[in-house]
Amino acid sequence: MAANQAVALPDDPAELAALSEAVIAKLATAAFTASTEGQLLETAEILERANRRFDGATSALLAEISDRSAYRKAGFLSLHAYLAGGLRLGDGEAKRRRITGAGIARLANLQGETLAPVFPATAEAVADGAIGADHVVVIDEMMRKIPSAVDPQVRAGAEARLAEVARDLTPAGVRTAGHRLLAHLDPDGALTDERDRKRLRQFGLGGQDQRLMSKVRGYLTPELRARFEVMFDSWAKPGMNNPADPASPRGAAEAADPATL
Repeated sequence: MAANQAVALPDDPAELAALSEAVIAKLATAAFTASTEGQLLETAEILERANRRFDGATSALLAEISDRSAYRKAGFLSLHAYLAGGLRLGDGEAKRRRITGAGIARLANLQGETLAPVFPATAEAVADGAIGADHVVVIDEMMRKIPSAVDPQVRAGAEARLAEVARDLTPAGVRTAGHRLLAHLDPDGALTDERDRKRLRQFGLGGQDQRLMSKVRGYLTPELRARFEVMFDSWAKPGMNNPADPASPRGAAEAADPATL
């Protein structure tokens, strides 16, 4: 079949999904040894473009599953639980797909109206196969850091600019461009206010390992950081609360005997 010859495809999404699985299964067993180096590179580009478009299709599918709470039919109470457990993606990949979908999918509001994507230029780039989910996650990260005081039109322009540069850059490159953009929008940090700090704050516990130890990740407000610094200065002062030293004073440094300390 010629490359430019149209192929009749079904309209039903389930049939299209089954057809795409059959194509991928056939491609997985294809012999690339007879291909020229140019054909190999062209095939790699085509597959990558298809993978990125799959990210867009997956986001649209997850939006419909979320809007209709279809995950409940599978016995799950949330979309995240369905992705992490039902599809066995794990928490990290489930979060990545939720972030991607929230940015580029057409979600429904409470009145049942279908809304435009939050990041329209990014959604268009994904539909073109120019960028993928990893780019979308970085764009979402950068957009969240734009202060609330920035004009909505400027914010929309920032998203369009990030989507534009993402077509030519790696996700890491988009992050670098995003930091430069943030420095331009709020060079001295004066636009950032308490609303932004509350919106960005986070604190999370990782899973326990075989020693029942857990990693902690957080993004602290100035107030909470100050509280931690006071606590560390008192309870983590050199010589205080040392589990390896039975004679180490316990509690706050202010209540310890200076000579013992």
